[in-house]
Amino acid sequence: MQVLIGALSDTEARDELGLGAIRDGFSDLLFPGTSTVQTRLRYFLFLPQVFRELDLRQKDRRAALRAGEAALIERLKALPDADTTNLIGAEVGAKLKRMPSEVYWGGLGAWGLRRDALNHSGIGEVLERMAAGEDCWAEDIPKISRDDEGGFTLTAEEANWLKERCVVIRGRKTLLGYLMSQCDDMGDIDSLQEVGGLDLPPDLHRQLAHALAFSSTMYGAGILYNLMLAEHFEHETYDHYASALEDWRRAQTSQLAKSGKDLIAPLIGEGVALGFRPNDRLDRTLNFVDQWLAVMHDPSGKPARTLIENRELQIKGRSRARLFYVPQDYRWSGNSGAAQMNFRWGRVQQYLQDLATAV
Repeated sequence: MQVLIGALSDTEARDELGLGAIRDGFSDLLFPGTSTVQTRLRYFLFLPQVFRELDLRQKDRRAALRAGEAALIERLKALPDADTTNLIGAEVGAKLKRMPSEVYWGGLGAWGLRRDALNHSGIGEVLERMAAGEDCWAEDIPKISRDDEGGFTLTAEEANWLKERCVVIRGRKTLLGYLMSQCDDMGDIDSLQEVGGLDLPPDLHRQLAHALAFSSTMYGAGILYNLMLAEHFEHETYDHYASALEDWRRAQTSQLAKSGKDLIAPLIGEGVALGFRPNDRLDRTLNFVDQWLAVMHDPSGKPARTLIENRELQIKGRSRARLFYVPQDYRWSGNSGAAQMNFRWGRVQQYLQDLATAV
């Protein structure tokens, strides 16, 4: 629950202006198989082994899986000196609502740890096929001994296997795989913006440039939304957001002076085209992005404010749109997704650290 609450409170999980489809698309493009509710890299090795060791002769195979995962939780909890930081279920054990298999299921498929034919299969189908005698997992996944006392500390063999596994994911090279191969040199990299300053392969550099351009550009819309909320609710954060918006405007003015708006807009558009399928909702989001690009030079002006109001109404409807709440009926927290998108970088950074500290 602590992990889940942390993920929901993470600014990446907040989608106040309906940008989540594009944000998650970029995240999947750069860092496939990751999610904000994952915690440690070694789960990618623990979980296939849990599945393979299940006694699937019993009728309730889901119960068998839950018991297997609960046993894993208890075994890791019992390790006195091991690194078990961010153990899922550390407090509640078998009572955990969402087991690690659910948290990592998409990643296990994306990284090819399940057989290709089962990439989109659910847990129930895989359990049934395993019970019928089918081997549903990659043959060469490193096995972790039950006597292993390393917790989440990877062995050098495991780390190398994971790096090789992620060099190419579903037929294409990714920024995730590249960074994993360079993990020993990532210790001083604190932000995704710093990654953008590395000497990346050209295709990966351009993908990241797309994502960062989108993040930087739409950051201003998020700040303006929070400024308008602070104004609406007469909140003490008003001066903070007013200053942040002015800082953003100056930074964007400098960026536009170097590249021009006509270059930034296509950059975002190309990035969207790299990994997203058009649909009605995405079309509306892209229209909002285009409209923001047209007014972002004056983010405090009436056209920008009207755009933000209309976008919240479009996303939430009048009954849930905060900008239309009667102030005395609602206490605003002071932050509604105001931080800049980082496309799950915090999770990837933890994975790079797990690889770099392998023994």
